[in-house]
Amino acid sequence: MMTEGSSTNHVALEGPWDVVVVGHGAAGLTAALAYLENVALQSNPRIAVLDRANVEGRGGSTAWTTANLRLDDDQALDPGWADVVRETSGHLVNDAYIEAFYENAVDTLNWLRRHGIKFLKVPAPIPLSFTKTLCLPAGGGRAIVDTLALAIADRGASIFYETTATRLVMDASGAVAGVVVRDSEGAQRVLTAPAVVLASGGFEANPEMLARYIPNAHSLKLVSPGTQANKGEGIRMAIEVGADTSGQFDRTHMEPVDPRSSNLEALVSSWLFGILVNQEGERFMDEAERSYDLQFDVVANRIFAEQNGRAYSIIDAGVRARVTMFDALNLSEHQPIRADSPEGLAEKLGIPGEALRRTIDDYNAACTDAKFDATRFDAKATVGLQPPKSHWAEPLVTPPFEAMPVEPHLCFTFGGLRVDGQSRVIGVDGRPIMGLYAAGEITGVFYDLYPSGTSVLRSLTFGRIAGCEVARARVTATAGGDADSVVPPVQNSRLIPEASAL
Repeated sequence: MMTEGSSTNHVALEGPWDVVVVGHGAAGLTAALAYLENVALQSNPRIAVLDRANVEGRGGSTAWTTANLRLDDDQALDPGWADVVRETSGHLVNDAYIEAFYENAVDTLNWLRRHGIKFLKVPAPIPLSFTKTLCLPAGGGRAIVDTLALAIADRGASIFYETTATRLVMDASGAVAGVVVRDSEGAQRVLTAPAVVLASGGFEANPEMLARYIPNAHSLKLVSPGTQANKGEGIRMAIEVGADTSGQFDRTHMEPVDPRSSNLEALVSSWLFGILVNQEGERFMDEAERSYDLQFDVVANRIFAEQNGRAYSIIDAGVRARVTMFDALNLSEHQPIRADSPEGLAEKLGIPGEALRRTIDDYNAACTDAKFDATRFDAKATVGLQPPKSHWAEPLVTPPFEAMPVEPHLCFTFGGLRVDGQSRVIGVDGRPIMGLYAAGEITGVFYDLYPSGTSVLRSLTFGRIAGCEVARARVTATAGGDADSVVPPVQNSRLIPEASAL
C-alpha cells in the first residue's frame, strides 16, 4: 500500500522504525528499496524516509540531473576512474570503497532496470577518455526519483516530506538509536531506530560551511534547484558522534555555464576547440590539457579561483564549421556574441580590444599545419606558446568571431564522511559506528578532480549497498534469519543491453 506520510502525524512519525533513511534522492531511494526487498519475507518492515522538501520538490539534486553514467564502450564501469581517484587522493585513497564500486555499480544498474528504469545510449558530442557514447537513464534523474519513490511506497515505506533531521541519537554502547527531526510544523520529534542511513547530500546550500571551507563560494549559483536542500546537516550530525571525514573539503565540482541562461546546466564547452580568455583579454590555461570529462570541472574551478568568476569562450566561423556536433557544445538558449573582428568582439564583451587582438594573434602564430580532428584527441598542439594548448589548436582567422560568457556554478561539494565498502560510516578511531550508514554525495572520495558521470552512479550503488547491509543486520537479529540471502552476488559486470534503448 502506498504510504506517503505527513509529519503532522506524530505517532506515525516517531515510530519505532527498523531504519530511518535521511534523504530521498538516488542514494536514499536505493537504500530504502534494497532494504524493503530483502526483509519483506522475513518481517514486517518499518522504514521511514525523510525529505526536507515538499512532494513537488522531492528528490534533491537527483531529480534535476541528466544522470550521465561513466560506462565505457563495453558497458562496464570505466577502468580509468580508479586511476584518477587514486592519483589525486594519494595516501588518502579509500581502496575498499573503490573495490566495492567496481564490484557493484553495473549490477546495481541491472537491478534498477528490473524495477523499470530504462537506460539509453547517445553519441558523445565531445571526445571523452572512456567512451564514444553516453549512457543515461531515460527521463534522467527525475525518472529515477519518481519510479523508486513509488516502488518504496508500494512496499510499505513511510515517506515524510518537509521533515529535516537535526541530530543523531546514540545509546550507551555508542550505537545508533535514532534521529531527532524537525517536522513540517517546526516541532522536534525523535524517531527511534537501530539503523540510520544518511543520504542527504553535501553542504552546497550552507553559507556558513562554504565560508569555512571554500572562501567566496557562497556567491556561486547552484546548478540545480534541488541542491538548495543540501545544507550539510548529515555531515555535521555524524561528525558530532565521532565520524571521520574524507574528500577535499575546500574543493567542489563546478560546471562552466552561460550566466545569461535560465536553462538547467547551460554548459558552455566550445572553448575546447577555441580559446578561453579572462576579463583582461588574455588566455590563462591550456583549454585541452585533459579529456573533457575531467577538464570541464577544472575550467570552472580555475575561473572561480583565479579569474574573479568570469571568462569568455572564443571561436571563429572556421571552428564552428569544422566541429560536426558543434550545436551540442553550448547548452544555452542565448546566441553567442558575434563581431567581425577581435576588437569589435572585445568592445561588446567590455574587455580590452588590443589585448584580445594580441592574444588571438599569438595563439594563431603558435598553431601548426597538423590536421584538425574534432572526433578524437588529435594532438594538434601549439608550439612555443604559454600557456600551451594540447589539442585542437586551430587558428582563429575567419569572421565572424564569437564569444560565450562563462561562469562557474556549484554542483556538489567534495568533502564528506568516510565510509567503507559496506557503506558503514567509519569513526575517527577507524572502526565502523554501529548502525550508521551513508551513501551518495554526503560521502567524500574526490580530491582535486571529479571524473564526471560517477556522482549519481555511486549514489545508486552505495545506497543499494547500505540498504542491503541494514537488511543483513535486521535479518541476523531475527530468529532463524538467513543473512546470506540478503546481499545478492554480483550477476553482471556489464550493463545488459536493452533492445528498445541501446
